[in-house]
Amino acid sequence: MSIAKVSSILANRIRVVRNSKGWTQQRLALEINVHPTYISRIESCNKLPTLYIISRIAEVFDIEAYELLLEDERLDTSDYKKKKIISILKESSPTNIGIYYPLINALHKERKKNKKHK
Repeated sequence: MSIAKVSSILANRIRVVRNSKGWTQQRLALEINVHPTYISRIESCNKLPTLYIISRIAEVFDIEAYELLLEDERLDTSDYKKKKIISILKESSPTNIGIYYPLINALHKERKKNKKHK
């Protein structure tokens, strides 16, 4: 994969995640202690950030750094989503597992019930 492609994927993912959080470029820059124009240059593919900056961005977004380098199509696969759910559960406290389980179980039962009625 070319550097230009990596830069494009990274720029898009940073923009998408930043916007999903309702953050401006200024807010992201403040969170990782860089100038806002640096974020603008990354998002416009004019600057490829260092691994340190990529890891800082991932940290403030509360995601894994590699997720900033995945294409949208990859993020939409059921395999990726399953692995992400398992990862979340593995990192969860027993209290949170107690919260997640009834929700997941109820959704699963509802899905099975709807499937039978079709």
